[in-house]
Amino acid sequence: MRQDNKKDNKYIVYLNKIEDIVVSILLLGIMLFAVVQIIFRNIFESGFIWGDSLLRILVLWLGLAGAILASRKDKQISIDVLTQFIAKKYRVYIDKVNAIFAAGICFIISYYSLMFVILEYEDSIKAFEQVPAWITESIIPFGFAVMGLKYLAKLLQNSKS
Repeated sequence: MRQDNKKDNKYIVYLNKIEDIVVSILLLGIMLFAVVQIIFRNIFESGFIWGDSLLRILVLWLGLAGAILASRKDKQISIDVLTQFIAKKYRVYIDKVNAIFAAGICFIISYYSLMFVILEYEDSIKAFEQVPAWITESIIPFGFAVMGLKYLAKLLQNSKS
């Protein structure tokens, strides 16, 4: 049994490193592209016409990637006013209810955002240049599905311990 847990931990550590790298690349890309765009506008009086659209899309991707990281580290926004007044033995049950609720909300958002992305695909809307909007928006259903899976994993992990 312990070998399985070690394998799972290796995979989780590997996935966590990938998440960290993706967030770092997105943040670095946003900063570099914004600086290039500013330099081109101020010095050369030009720039990329689609640059602002790309930056907005990268901020969306970074925001959802950051939300995935927050859900991994339990740093998401939460309202826990009552938990400080509840005995520790009951907090486990509250954590389970919170995980179920958060996973449910994430999966609902993922489903409806997937329906939105499908509509964007069918309408052939462009985000900028020749890039389809559905590609740039695909992070929304993916990100919320990943967060929902993370909350379910926490629920299963809490029920084993």
